[in-house]
Amino acid sequence: MTPKSSLFLDAVRFAAALLVMLSHLTSYSINAVFPWVRWSHEAVVVFFVISGYVIGYVAHTRETTLADFAAARLGRLYSVVLPALALTFVLDAAGIAAAPGLYVVTDHQLPVLRLLANSLFLQQSWNATVVPLSNGPFWSLAYEFWYYAMFAAWYFTSGKARIAWLGLAMLCAGPRIVAYFPLWLMGLAAYHASTRWQLRSAIGWLVFAASAFAFFLLLWLGNPLDWVRQAAEAGFPDRHVVIAGMRLFLGDIPRLPSDLLVAALFAAMVFSVQGPLPAATWQTRAAALVRYLAGSTFSLYLFHVPILYFLIAVFDVQKTSAGGIALTGLLTVAACMAFSHLFERRVAGYRRFFKSCFALSATRRRRQKVLHQ
Repeated sequence: MTPKSSLFLDAVRFAAALLVMLSHLTSYSINAVFPWVRWSHEAVVVFFVISGYVIGYVAHTRETTLADFAAARLGRLYSVVLPALALTFVLDAAGIAAAPGLYVVTDHQLPVLRLLANSLFLQQSWNATVVPLSNGPFWSLAYEFWYYAMFAAWYFTSGKARIAWLGLAMLCAGPRIVAYFPLWLMGLAAYHASTRWQLRSAIGWLVFAASAFAFFLLLWLGNPLDWVRQAAEAGFPDRHVVIAGMRLFLGDIPRLPSDLLVAALFAAMVFSVQGPLPAATWQTRAAALVRYLAGSTFSLYLFHVPILYFLIAVFDVQKTSAGGIALTGLLTVAACMAFSHLFERRVAGYRRFFKSCFALSATRRRRQKVLHQ
């Protein structure tokens, strides 16, 4: 990955997380003055593509063994997942005590089981849709985790073991998560393409400009493949389909064609950005700011909803108060940035913990092997 590509991905992933936060801030349940920012789903599609690209890079350069890869990925996830679930539990309890009516759109039944399912990344497997209290964005973490698992099963094994482990990962993930795997693979393909082909500057500019123009035109005017989603939703109004006698929840599968188009355009941007971004740009103060903000992306994405609800509940922010809604948004971003210093930016410690666990397990297996010889 070149510094140019790294800077571009850092800027986009923070912008995507901010877009998701703004979408929830301007939702009709808590806001009646600002227009709804409707592109949070597309932002998650962008996250999937970035994830595939980054995983391709780290597996190729530094996480070259299964133990290193697993320790890094689990450390990355749990550095924020566990604190976010704990914070959600605490803030939701306080928020419900202050303004119970605000939380009528969330589900707080069986809270311990909900938090447990999300901590194990089983919240979206098969027909499950287990939201951890108010924290809706957690749904995409199940997708990410199982994409890591499927990639590791294919990349770090071979022969019959590869097929067995990949099949097991896909079976655990379920059809909804597997159906969206091609979006993640587009990011992986963009990385491998960038290692094989270096675009000339003029061609890079052309590809980047064309794909970026089409991408933003699609966001603004609407996706030309939305008719597929509409047809599918009309054909399956309860969003379920029966296959081999099993009733399966479709989830977002009707949106898959339109999401594939979004992912393809963004993957083209990621691939072509190696050319148009000036090489010196990544050394500026602005680049340093981008990298700093990107270090809080995961925290912003996973912490913002419970913080938003808590602030609105405790300070009785009215839907019609433009100042109150705007201040709530600013305080939420500031709080997420602060939490990133406590958790996300300390990811190295989590990675060392998991690496030591894997090393200890390997040592025990070697000792058992020696004892049985």
